[in-house]
Amino acid sequence: MKQLTKKTFLMAIILPLIISCNAETKRTAKDNPTQNAKEIDTTQVTKEIKEIDTTSFNVKTDAIPINGIKLNQPLAILLKPYNLTKDDNSNLEYNVNLDYEEFAFDVKYKYKYNDVAIGKIKSLVVFYLKNDKSTFCYELELENNPNCKKILAELKNNFGKNTFYKKVESTKARPAFVDNNGEPETDHIIQELTKWNDDKNKANYYVISKENLTTKENKLTVIVISTISKKSAEWIDYRSLKMVFD
Repeated sequence: MKQLTKKTFLMAIILPLIISCNAETKRTAKDNPTQNAKEIDTTQVTKEIKEIDTTSFNVKTDAIPINGIKLNQPLAILLKPYNLTKDDNSNLEYNVNLDYEEFAFDVKYKYKYNDVAIGKIKSLVVFYLKNDKSTFCYELELENNPNCKKILAELKNNFGKNTFYKKVESTKARPAFVDNNGEPETDHIIQELTKWNDDKNKANYYVISKENLTTKENKLTVIVISTISKKSAEWIDYRSLKMVFD
């Protein structure tokens, strides 16, 4: 355990919490939402993303293009291209004491990113404010999916140079993570943290990729957060992203 630095130890505890957070996570929100998050000033030029034609979309047969999901608009407008409504929500729970609500896509739908078929997903959840229904975040989770690296490649193709990247490799001889019992992880694990700015759509992508080379398991979490929503700064803090992506 002495081999673990303080920061790495914190990451080892915080990251599983981030990755495990989903539409069923319930916590008490702050009474006064954080003021509008400032749009990040960057000279990075976001590559043009081809608009998705969903005028004749059939959710029963067509794959939902996740790269076509646009935040900073009411939930009804976000769902309209896929011929879905809030009544198609797979999450039947209601947040009584919170200022936001969740829409969970059915995991049985087909999904793709650009032209890459994703296959089975663990979850895809859009978060929106109760008062004006504006969407401020969506989170995608893949687990033990052979297409994780392909999705990472597509993200890079869309947004180009990242604004943050960190790679952590953990081995039995040099453990960088701890297991559920707080003991040094002995498996060979590679974790990559990447952040991209989507200036065109006023959003930031926080991507966590984890591959266990010993057990042949993998996990990919993509958290997309609006840069102009009044909920943005609070959500970044709620997901502990500032501490991890630093």
